[in-house]
Amino acid sequence: MASVPVKRRLAAIMATDVVGYARLMESDEEATLALIKALQADVIAPNIERNGGRIFKLIGDGTLSVFDSATGAVECAMAIQRELVRRESESAHIVLRIGINLADVLVDGMDMFGDGVNVASRVEAGAVPGGICITDGVYHQIATRIGGAFLEGGEKRLKNIERPVRVWHWQPSHTGTVKAEPSRIAESAATLDQEKVLVRVGVTSSALPHQQEVIGLITSGLEQYLSDRHWIDVASVSTAEMGSRAYDYTVSIGVHGAGPFRLNARFLRTSATSILWSRAFDLPVDCDIDAIESVAAEIVSLVVDKVLSTAATTLARKPEASWSAYENFLYGRMLDAKHLLPEAERFFQKATELDPALIDAHAMYAIALGYRFSMDGMIERLHRAAEISRIALRLDNNHAYSQYAAALVQLAMRNYDGAKSHYAKARDLAPGDVEIRADHAELLHYVGDLETAATEIEECFRKSKYRPVWFWTSRGLIRFQQGRPDAAVEDFENVPNKSWRTLILLAAAHALRGDEERRRHNEVEARSLEPRLGPELVRRTFPYRDEGALAKLLGAFGVGA
Repeated sequence: MASVPVKRRLAAIMATDVVGYARLMESDEEATLALIKALQADVIAPNIERNGGRIFKLIGDGTLSVFDSATGAVECAMAIQRELVRRESESAHIVLRIGINLADVLVDGMDMFGDGVNVASRVEAGAVPGGICITDGVYHQIATRIGGAFLEGGEKRLKNIERPVRVWHWQPSHTGTVKAEPSRIAESAATLDQEKVLVRVGVTSSALPHQQEVIGLITSGLEQYLSDRHWIDVASVSTAEMGSRAYDYTVSIGVHGAGPFRLNARFLRTSATSILWSRAFDLPVDCDIDAIESVAAEIVSLVVDKVLSTAATTLARKPEASWSAYENFLYGRMLDAKHLLPEAERFFQKATELDPALIDAHAMYAIALGYRFSMDGMIERLHRAAEISRIALRLDNNHAYSQYAAALVQLAMRNYDGAKSHYAKARDLAPGDVEIRADHAELLHYVGDLETAATEIEECFRKSKYRPVWFWTSRGLIRFQQGRPDAAVEDFENVPNKSWRTLILLAAAHALRGDEERRRHNEVEARSLEPRLGPELVRRTFPYRDEGALAKLLGAFGVGA
């Protein structure tokens, strides 16, 4: 007989597991097995059937079930946990964890396979005893109906799963034998820094069935890209306990249309009625993941730009002496975004003095010091940047910007292998942060990998429509070394406030074009800004590994430089 071909389908996978199974078995094997069989027959199986699911695998003390609907899976899980609370007197020794994931899975006969199944099992292990843990895709399917019962648990790294997974938690009001345990849900909510910018992301209108997956992916992308900015906390609109704060904003996503549909994004202060911006994005029904990520990245660019400018305007009305550590940090970030990093340095320094544990401030202070070194070549400043970057790493070695700052400092010191290592970890920790990726592209160009550098910087431009000004300098450097001086000149000219570095790069690009008049003009202008400017300062502050690449830049000083 011919075998049934393997197919794919979108399904909600629910995994259940008994808490402390090994300990229970060690205590009384026969009684434990009897309790588990009764639990599966009297509670789990009937609830799964009532909610439109079926068990496709029994794994000792656990089950794996499949549902056509994410709502059905979640309502089933809630019903099971509530019933166990009600039956506490007769099942006091049995407590479940439940995990649910929505994914594209492989169907082989009556069995299910693939990462989607594995993720369900992994998130189940992270559930509170007596509770439920669901992935982000599941949450966005149920958000408008029962999402308010869940609290965000942040992004989690799961074993053998490449990308971090954002999770949400639920537990009944009483969980029997585990009621004395500290609630990890409460801990998750408490981790939100009360001074950080809090951005809520929510869906304001129901999507049609064929649109729901796209909306879920866009919302997940928004949350990922926003949370990669470590100075932003991201929450759901349903998390009412978090209240309104000074810098508290909401991104609301709505959708309409039956064919190719329009995504409406609005950004507003949570505590006010004024809309800071509103924008429509047209998407085809069959749009691919690149198109979805591009829309999410563009929305995040708009959000970040508006948050910084609005917060800075508010802060400017207060006496600077009264600013908190985080307010100093935030104002520094605004200046950095406007390509005014030297001016931002004192705000980052002040933030570290007011709060020695503020990791973001130490990382940005080190980055600002490194930039100052690139401007004046003072080795003492580079040593200070290295010292501050080490403090950031000691505070948290797994903080993306701690690694990012260390990478920049190591590059300036010409420790290329060390810089690569720190950049790799920074990118792993914040894969959606385009600023880290843009600086990584610059590193690649300094070590001579121009092809990869060009690919990387173009991806950063694609994903950051409202990009920092220094992106143009980074791309211009890469294009200049590729032998594309016209394109490099175009990029350098996009920098509004040109430092001597930008002007000397323009001079070098015009030299490569054979335009001696413009080369000389830019060199003279650069020297007027930095009287010590000469080939030696350029050698010290442009860390090229290859002498040929450096010689091309020294063409800015004319023949014989």
